[in-house]
Amino acid sequence: MEFRIDTEDRTEDQGDDGEALLSLYRWLYGDDALERTTEVELREAAPEEGAMGGAWEVVNVVLTHATALANLALALAAWRQNHPSAPPLNAQANGVTVTVHTDDPEAVRRLLEALHTPDPGAEGDSGADSGAEG
Repeated sequence: MEFRIDTEDRTEDQGDDGEALLSLYRWLYGDDALERTTEVELREAAPEEGAMGGAWEVVNVVLTHATALANLALALAAWRQNHPSAPPLNAQANGVTVTVHTDDPEAVRRLLEALHTPDPGAEGDSGADSGAEG
């Protein structure tokens, strides 16, 4: 399973948002529980004309096992708890986006459920509310 994590309010001046993505990347990359089951990559946006480099755009996460999703959700909750002033995070997978505002365990559970739904183009109803907040 692959999904992307970015900040909720992305603007031209990413300042704190770019810092938050870099911090999240380092947190996930250094998490021992994710080490063998997850690939974490920080992607850079294309630089604006005349700029030396682009801002951080997204943390891309690839899970090799379904059980890694639980570890990832716990890592996200722990990061939110340790960075309470960080902007909300958008997690996107299978055409579903959930916004995480908190470190509440119930929100982590909803994140797990929403991201584990099948592609909306696949047979059946996804059962997830796009844009669900947590």
